[in-house]
Amino acid sequence: MRPSFPRMQEAFEFGFFCPGNSTNHYVGIWYKKISKRTYVWVANRNTPLTDTSGELTLTLKEVLILRNASTGNVIWSSGNSSSAMLVINPIGQLLDTGNFIIQEEGKDINKEYHLWQSFDFITDTLLCGMKLGRDLVTGIERHLMSWKSDDGPALGEFTSGIDTNGYHQLFVWHEKEIKFRGGSWNGVRFTGVYNMRPNRFHNFTFVLNQREIYYQFDLIDISFITRLVLQPNGSMEHFLWIESRQDWSPFLGQKAEICDLYAVCGQFRSCNFDKSPSCECFKGFEPTSPDQWKVTDWTQGCRHSIPLDCNPGEGFNKLSNLKLPDTGESWYDQTMTLVECEKKCKSNCSCTAYTYTDISGSGSGCLLWFGGLMDIRMVAENGDTLYVRLSASELYSTEDGKSETSGIRIQVIVPVASVVLVILLSICLFYGYNRKKQQEGTGSDDEDLELPLFGLSTILKATNNFSVNKKLGEGGFGPVYKVYYVTA
Repeated sequence: MRPSFPRMQEAFEFGFFCPGNSTNHYVGIWYKKISKRTYVWVANRNTPLTDTSGELTLTLKEVLILRNASTGNVIWSSGNSSSAMLVINPIGQLLDTGNFIIQEEGKDINKEYHLWQSFDFITDTLLCGMKLGRDLVTGIERHLMSWKSDDGPALGEFTSGIDTNGYHQLFVWHEKEIKFRGGSWNGVRFTGVYNMRPNRFHNFTFVLNQREIYYQFDLIDISFITRLVLQPNGSMEHFLWIESRQDWSPFLGQKAEICDLYAVCGQFRSCNFDKSPSCECFKGFEPTSPDQWKVTDWTQGCRHSIPLDCNPGEGFNKLSNLKLPDTGESWYDQTMTLVECEKKCKSNCSCTAYTYTDISGSGSGCLLWFGGLMDIRMVAENGDTLYVRLSASELYSTEDGKSETSGIRIQVIVPVASVVLVILLSICLFYGYNRKKQQEGTGSDDEDLELPLFGLSTILKATNNFSVNKKLGEGGFGPVYKVYYVTA
């Protein structure tokens, strides 16, 4: 019995093709109604036919086989189907979605379950309805795999997919090295893909449950034709077909910058493309190796200026508009509130930061980090929020001047023109205070002055070596700085 291959005469075609200037022959799927030949799936990408003697058949064991008709050698096969039963009459069918399926004749083709489908073995292109991720039941991994070149569909150097270690993340790998981290899904987008915003073309979906983890996009208006492609150079681009120009137009993709390189600034350090140098430590942190910092070697990252010791006074500094750190070693709970999340992190001395898992609506879920925070960059807008653990003495708000840690705080205004002026000012204050007491007859010569006195090293540390970031303004005595003196 010869199996049949009914095909709907709509958006896609299935058959043999030669890409570009290549003389090799492949079996694949391409758009039918687009003037510019565009391939979306290739079967025998690593084993091409060198002539026109190819023969494609479907066996009764639901296996699609490509042979060299002259020699009888098997060039490619779809492998074993997911069915444990022998199907009486299997058929192959190309759906309007671009999915080639093997199904038992008479079965409903619209059901998600098929004996075999090309959507489970995606190549370099993600179409509407395709799933990028992992089936936790069958173990099927759906990754994008780039072409070797524009004319060569053989497996290239780049792969993209969802890493399920820790909290799920989107990655692009160059062979075994991370090229780009798109970050985790925050309920709206991937945290490292800032231009991934609601638009009139797509709905973006991320599914995370006990059966599967995957990303998918669907069309809002089915008259548009779009595709997501992992290019031979490793870039990911979303294309829209422009009928008036008869060409593809990229409308969503990542612009390659130094800050897109994975962990370019090391731990506890953010990358900002608009600054020079691009890497800088978080507030409350300092370079791990100042000598390497001077020569722009940032690989060792930063460390806490004052080490954490799990003191009850420790709290969290809020950082906004950033790409969240690598979540490979993180912990998450999608049901917790942000208040519960903070308590959970604070109760664990190893927890270094926390945030929401889902920013949609009023926010929900809990995501915790342990150890160093890696691969963070600042963005102008559409970034995420992160709460980073700091010691009590280093903690202050970067937004409204209100400290977020517990305990008694005394605000000290430190006027500094020079070290000598600080010392002279302290002496003058002490002399004036005692003279006033003597004139009023209410004080004694040996009464202690309840004014805090600080050494030079304390003042230098508190003002970050008289940093302009601590400066409030200038007065008659010179620059005026604001610091926090923390008491138990």
